[in-house]
Amino acid sequence: MTRFRRALAHLVWRVFNPLALRFGAGRAPWWVILETTGRRSGRPIHTPLARGPMTETTLWLVSVHGAHANFVKNLLAEPRVRVKHRGAWRAGRASVEPLDPARLRQFNLYARSGPRTLGIDPVLVRVQCHAEALDSPDRRS
Repeated sequence: MTRFRRALAHLVWRVFNPLALRFGAGRAPWWVILETTGRRSGRPIHTPLARGPMTETTLWLVSVHGAHANFVKNLLAEPRVRVKHRGAWRAGRASVEPLDPARLRQFNLYARSGPRTLGIDPVLVRVQCHAEALDSPDRRS
């Protein structure tokens, strides 16, 4: 059953992710775009994700598919990432943390529903941003 769920989720994300990247992720307050470096290609890879709780320098994300997600494999190989939130890019360093129910309760309903509905060994991703805060006004494309 897990193999079927993973295949179905993969199909949904193959259709949904390009639409999300084009029409809202990175601009809408509940979504971000996570830019990792491809572990094989070395090219930037953009992944739209539901935003979790954030402070001035820390952002939490959830990987519904845990270590099986390609963006997690990429950030484990190269933890330097960029995050686009509300139109602004921020550089940071990502780490994978075990799923903590208390932390997950801080996520919005949309982000919390992923691990419950499609979750296969979900984990949390912590992005520690560099000197500038996540809400600072500088922008670059």
